[in-house]
Formats: sequence, C-alpha cells, structure tokens
Amino acid sequence: MKTKVPSGSIYEKTGNTTIFKQLARKIEMDHVSNEEYYNWLDNVTASIGDVISGAKIIEKKDARKNPPLNTAIYYDTDDLEILSTGALLRTSCNKITHAFCAFKAPEDEFGVRVDNRHVFDGEEKKTIQADPSSQDAISIVRRLMASDAQHPGRELEKVVGISCENLSPVLLLDDLRYTFYVLLDDKDALRCSIDRAHVRSLRENVGISSYVPVSEVEIAIYPRVSEEIANDTRLVSAVDFLTKDLMETFNTKVTKKIKYQRSAEALKIG
Repeated sequence: MKTKVPSGSIYEKTGNTTIFKQLARKIEMDHVSNEEYYNWLDNVTASIGDVISGAKIIEKKDARKNPPLNTAIYYDTDDLEILSTGALLRTSCNKITHAFCAFKAPEDEFGVRVDNRHVFDGEEKKTIQADPSSQDAISIVRRLMASDAQHPGRELEKVVGISCENLSPVLLLDDLRYTFYVLLDDKDALRCSIDRAHVRSLRENVGISSYVPVSEVEIAIYPRVSEEIANDTRLVSAVDFLTKDLMETFNTKVTKKIKYQRSAEALKIG
C-alpha cells in the first residue's frame, strides 16, 4: 500500500471551521481482546526504538482504564447514497470536550482523507453533547445544512455530488477510544488508538436495532504535526512498521472501509 504524507498545511482552523488532511491506516480488530492487544502494545513499545531511530511510544495516565467515550451520528439520504462512496457526514461529540459536524472525503490513492468540520459552541454544543440523536440536535444539523454558510454539507455536495438538504440519521456509534502516541525525537508524530465501538440503527425497521460491536486500530498522523516531522521519512516508516506488526501478530488486515461502512455491515443496513 502506498503511503504519502499530505502536502501543504495538514491542520487549519478558521473560526468554526477546521480542515484536517488525515493520513491513517485502519486495521480490523474485532476478534482481538484488550488483553491481547495490550500485550502487543507493550512489546512494540519496547522494540520500536530499535527498528526506527528516535521513535518511542507513550500513553497518557489512565489511558487504559478511563478511555474517552465519543458518540457519532451518521447522516445519509433516504436511499443511503453516501454509504457506498467512502465518504461520510456525521456529528461527533464528547460530553466534556467537543461537538462538531464533519464531512470526510473518500480516501485518495495515498490513504489521505480530507476532514472538514464545523465546530459547535454555546447552546448548540450543549444540546448535541446532551444527546446527539435527539430531535433538537437533529434540528441543529438540519439548520446548518440549509444555511448559506460554507459547511461540511457543502463539501459533501462538491466532492461526491450528493445534496445535503434531505439528510437524516442512519446509525449511532458509541466509541471508547484507547489512545497511544508515537514520538520522533520527542516530537509528536502519530496519534493511534484501538476503537471499541458499539453501534445501533436509528431508522425504524432498518437493520439491527440493538447494539453490535465493531473494533479497529487506527494508525494516524498527529493532527498538529510539525512540518519538520511531517517531512521526516521515519513518519511513514512508523506507520508501516506498526501496521505490519499488527497484521502479523493477529492475522488481521487493513480495511479500506470506514467506520460508517463497517458499522452498516454489522447492522445489516444497506
């Protein structure tokens, strides 16, 4: 698989809009327990510096015991036109830290996806954080989609040619994210995680209404990586090393499908 760090600015923030050029590998982990995964992580933490000069892995305190819970609501047309494109439009929130609406473009040939976000604040943020699947939260998203402002829905229309005017929730994803970081010469390089998600359908009589598990590891470039580290060949080497080691250890594979597609499959939607 070809891997290339995005050119130009990787992370930009203007007002309520954030644009992030995300380079990430996703590895299926549905059959791997947390105990098995952390045995792997402990081993690779001990060895990565021998394979890649200046590389080390760190975790925040209590990262294994108290992972953050993020909730996403995926939106689509009545006929699920977005689902097959490899793009997505969703809200994501954490009850403490954030609430935003995002459009992610399909992956390019080098594994890069452009993430365009509208970050909510004030009462809109509080409403979505309280319950992103509520009618009030859905109304906030629909007002945004109908506005003349430049927002993720307009990117959906521009990139994949699907109107943002008539979107509605398809599924809910609750995600426990267990994160570790890769540093190069003590500078931020990768932000990686195993995502333990549980998903359920939000459309009446469509798919499975109870929660279904979906798990994957994401090996991703650090959002605010410095230009120096972004241009360091060791960055891609670290992505390749971790990906290969995970696949060989657990007899698993990289998936080109995004969480929305894998969740829809698990729920028998579409």
